[in-house]
Amino acid sequence: MSIQIGYLILNYTQMGTKTFRVVTSISMVLAVTAAILSIIGVPITGFYPAIIVFVLVALIAIASKFYAVKISNRSSDFQRNYYTISTIINLLIILVVLWMTFVIVHDRVLHDCC
Repeated sequence: MSIQIGYLILNYTQMGTKTFRVVTSISMVLAVTAAILSIIGVPITGFYPAIIVFVLVALIAIASKFYAVKISNRSSDFQRNYYTISTIINLLIILVVLWMTFVIVHDRVLHDCC
């Protein structure tokens, strides 16, 4: 019985790790791309505070990926909690980046807001 429980915990951690890696990679790509495009767009549309937000969000996604490497020595409970929380945070990062991109495109590029 304890072997099965141990196997289930190990299996859950491996599944959580894979989900974490996929979600974090997607959030990193989206956030870094949005930050770079925002910096490139400064000469065209001018400086706006969303650039700072994009850079900070990109740093959060990058930091969560690098910190995941450092916690490999920790217990499986700690790793499972970290992967769960970080996956949720990275999913929120994806939503925030997509929402901010939509708003910025309509406000700065299409000029159809308000």
